[in-house]
Amino acid sequence: MTDWTTQVRSQTRLIVDQIALMRARFREIGIESDESLQTYYRMLEDLFVQDFAIAEVRDKSDLVLRVEGSAFDSNPRLQLVTSVFENVTTQVTDLTKAILGLWADGRVTPKAIDLGLTGIAKGSLILGLSAQPTQSEKRGKLLGEVDTLVDSTKKALRIIDEVSHAVYKDSDTVSVQEVSEIVEDPKVRDAALVAVQRMSPSGRRGIETVSISGQGDSTPATLTSEHRRAIRESLFKPVLRGELLEFTGEVREIDLDARRFDLRGIADEQVRDVRCAYRNFEDVNPKRLLGARVRVQGLVERTADEIPRLMSVTGIEVLRALPE
Repeated sequence: MTDWTTQVRSQTRLIVDQIALMRARFREIGIESDESLQTYYRMLEDLFVQDFAIAEVRDKSDLVLRVEGSAFDSNPRLQLVTSVFENVTTQVTDLTKAILGLWADGRVTPKAIDLGLTGIAKGSLILGLSAQPTQSEKRGKLLGEVDTLVDSTKKALRIIDEVSHAVYKDSDTVSVQEVSEIVEDPKVRDAALVAVQRMSPSGRRGIETVSISGQGDSTPATLTSEHRRAIRESLFKPVLRGELLEFTGEVREIDLDARRFDLRGIADEQVRDVRCAYRNFEDVNPKRLLGARVRVQGLVERTADEIPRLMSVTGIEVLRALPE
């Protein structure tokens, strides 16, 4: 693991030693040294004011985001800072739910995740995120449950970092196949792409880039609005290797913007839940699907152990709608 604070300390010592060496040489030849050393003094100031703060954030965090743009040229609006953090928290929460599956019901919320904000550096907004249990969780839950939630949240943060690095090198197209080599579970892969897409800048509100880095990354993945568009286009065809199947179950956790929902209570006892991606329904209002019992058909992608996890829905029939 990289110790960023140690690296900054080493740089500081090198500059101090260089200043001392140059002062000694200047004295030998009778030159006034203060003006000649101003460049080194400014380097030291930058290390003390900015680099140490950023290094501490990186050392304390599972994931670091650097948000840059005209909105942060001076003191950013508190509402903007809050909305950025809330968006990131929501995406991490949703991805953690996908990782945990049925265990997450009623347990995984932004409050339960309780991401730690480990630091903000001026000039650009730097968010250091760490997964940690709340005090109420420590007191009121079994240790195994707390570990499951914290470990899954850490995994979600790591996956966001890995997927971001997989997509940032090409802002025009996203290879779902390449992402599948990093995230083997199709359901988690799809949820991760949605999360990274929503964390990428939209090009509005004065945010031009969002740089993402995890523990040990030497180079951050810098995402732009072009990356956001490319990821969104890749989500139109989420299934890599599909077979035509049909399931009957209840719609849960619907996301109208991403056009995704979870199908639970499936008649096939070997299938716990399937993440469903849809485009347009001619005779069904997606807003009324939540809680409904439905029959869906579509292309299904399985895990390596042959468990159906992700469906690209081609047809849906509402068997029992919830009353208005």
